[in-house]
Amino acid sequence: MEIFFYCQSCDGKITMDQLALLNEGRCPECGSMEGFSTVPKDENDSFEKVTVLNDTEFLT
Repeated sequence: MEIFFYCQSCDGKITMDQLALLNEGRCPECGSMEGFSTVPKDENDSFEKVTVLNDTEFLT
């Protein structure tokens, strides 16, 4: 099974072998040094499904 990594800047997809060969850790598509994740950028937004509560909701 192939593991893919996604650029945290442009969401470009690379393999583990390509990741090992990167020049200074820069993305081959955009040149960014933001890093890579096994989860695509659009699925990595932890605040997308947040529910905001205020004090009155706890007092009722």
